[in-house]
Amino acid sequence: MKKSLKRILSFIAKNKQGNILVLCLFLSFVLWFVITYSRVYEHNETFAITFVDNSNKVEFFTKDSVISVELKVNGFEFLANQVFSANKKKVVIELDDLNLNLSKGGEKIPIARLKPKIMKSLGYEGMEAKILPNSINLSWKKVYSKKVVVVSKCKFLFKKPYEAYFPAEVLMKQVLIEGNEADLQKIDTIYTQPITYKNIDKTTTFFVPLDLSNMPQNIYCQTTSVPVRVSAEKFTENVVAIPINVVRYEDYKNVKVLPKDVKLRYRVAIKDYNKVNIKDFNAYVICSNTAISNNSKLKVNINNIPDFVRVVSVVPEKVEYILYK
Repeated sequence: MKKSLKRILSFIAKNKQGNILVLCLFLSFVLWFVITYSRVYEHNETFAITFVDNSNKVEFFTKDSVISVELKVNGFEFLANQVFSANKKKVVIELDDLNLNLSKGGEKIPIARLKPKIMKSLGYEGMEAKILPNSINLSWKKVYSKKVVVVSKCKFLFKKPYEAYFPAEVLMKQVLIEGNEADLQKIDTIYTQPITYKNIDKTTTFFVPLDLSNMPQNIYCQTTSVPVRVSAEKFTENVVAIPINVVRYEDYKNVKVLPKDVKLRYRVAIKDYNKVNIKDFNAYVICSNTAISNNSKLKVNINNIPDFVRVVSVVPEKVEYILYK
């Protein structure tokens, strides 16, 4: 077959009449193509239509999700458009410049108002077209926002002899949530996930994920984790003896407590060890009609404890007393 084709082509190339025949056929095709595609045609296509709000403050809904576009266009323009927008089957309309009254909750928008945007989106700008339906019923729901408090549910376990110097602090104390007003009113707190962090031996900031598992579907929180700072210091322990003071009420002027002092065990950060002064502590019992009538012993109270000191134990917690004249 290849040899036969070569013979035919060779014959045409050598034969002047054959050349003229090919040229005539080519010119006839060009003439047919020009006549055919220079005519004005009517073409109908359907497209899905979607509305977007770039501010993300409104959720939009529409029942009319499909539009029909009937074009009147010459063949060359249509052919060019089909080549460059063959996969364009969806119309996306940005509503930023439609100046909708968002307080209304809905509006019937004439298709003529959307036509320039539709034609531009499809690449049919400047072409004559009829678009159906004549209007689109667009409804929306305003998205509200509020800030809610973040509460940590984490546990922090320290490597001995380290302890927390300050309570763990959530550095992002509030996060912004968005959604419909009714659901937002039900939420005032967001918790972190209950994660346990172990073997802490230095001041560290953890990025703890928020627990959004029970968040209503209509509520959106862009923040997924918050920083939580833990301050760690080496601690040591000490025991001191503190004399017991007697606070007397009513007629109890002569009261003697046994023992006369208590042993106070406390923990303190090594860097604060030299700040501790025994005189800062105050141990006392209250001697009154109520205390004596209800108890055979008096409870020892401790106050004036510096913020950087942590009381471990007080021995004894209660003391005996003697009343004498």
